[in-house]
Amino acid sequence: MDWIFLSFLAAFGQAFGWALKKKTLENKGVNNTLGAVSFFSAGIILVIMWGVQSDWIVPAMTERFILATMIVIVLNIVAAWAGYRALNKAALSTLMPFIALTSLAIVPVEYLLRGILPSPLQIVGMVVVIAGAILFAAKKLPGKEALAAAGYFAVTLLCYSVTAPFMAVAVEESGSGLFSATVFHLGIAVGFIPLMVRAKESGVVSMLRTNGEWKKILWLMIATGGVIALLENGPATIALETAKASEVFAIKRVMPFFALILGIIMFGEKVTRRHIAGTALLVLGSMCIIWFR
Repeated sequence: MDWIFLSFLAAFGQAFGWALKKKTLENKGVNNTLGAVSFFSAGIILVIMWGVQSDWIVPAMTERFILATMIVIVLNIVAAWAGYRALNKAALSTLMPFIALTSLAIVPVEYLLRGILPSPLQIVGMVVVIAGAILFAAKKLPGKEALAAAGYFAVTLLCYSVTAPFMAVAVEESGSGLFSATVFHLGIAVGFIPLMVRAKESGVVSMLRTNGEWKKILWLMIATGGVIALLENGPATIALETAKASEVFAIKRVMPFFALILGIIMFGEKVTRRHIAGTALLVLGSMCIIWFR
């Protein structure tokens, strides 16, 4: 399947996944439970997809694959942990545009790891995507929550800037995007378990079970995992089999457009002229990345 389609699908999936996370986090005190359940659900779906594709033949796991995978798992746990806390404090369409800032940050990391650089005009396209994404952002975050939300999301962005090239290394070493994605997601799910215990979220879960809310929240978490597997990270890791990390994730960073649409539908957010201008720049930047490959 074409890496361009898969990258755009991953952009929609990322926006939809974060929207479902935002919806889930309206229930306070389930942040780490969300991480464990959603990533475990994603891992189960991905392992089935990988098994069907490969007849359950496990690829060779080199030292480079294992190291890259460990880095991806640890940094994604930190990124998700911080990102969930930012979602508790700010609107979806306010935060999501800033993920585009990772597009350029990925370039030097991928060059150091794999010796690969995008073309000059692709870099121009990345800059245009970033400009378009920033136009989607609100002028400021709400009052006292601003510093905390910005701080948490800065951690998320830093981690995402590093994980994408290491994901590409793992896919390159294993030869399978789906196998790599399976290991990533199951590892991240396991990593959230001690965080659940430390935060004593079992008490919150017990309370939700008592008032009858737990089943609805659990299915929302499982649905989030399904979106992560089928629409976001599954497609993105398959795309990495044939394209550079800087290309795939630059296209994936057009997700603020999808986040805006979902924000309107799910949270009643409004469209402004800034959003229309931002959409035009996202389209222009994406075309530069695709056509000047």
